[in-house]
Amino acid sequence: MWIGFAFFAVLGILALFVLDGALAGVASLAAMLVFIGACIYALRGEDADTRKDGDRTGIAGWIGGWF
Repeated sequence: MWIGFAFFAVLGILALFVLDGALAGVASLAAMLVFIGACIYALRGEDADTRKDGDRTGIAGWIGGWF
C-alpha cells in the first residue's frame, strides 16, 4: 500500500522541480491518478464493520446529512 504513495511523491517532485513543459504536465496528471488509486486501494482494505459504522455524508455531498 505504501508503494503507491511513495510513487506519487516521486512523480510529484519530478513534476514540480525537475521536468519542464508538457512533460511536467503529463507527470502531474500521472501523479494525481496514482494518488487517487493509492487512496482507493488503502480504503478498500477496511472490513465490513468499519464501513457499516462509518459516516456516509461524504457520499451525498454537502446535503448528505439531510437524508
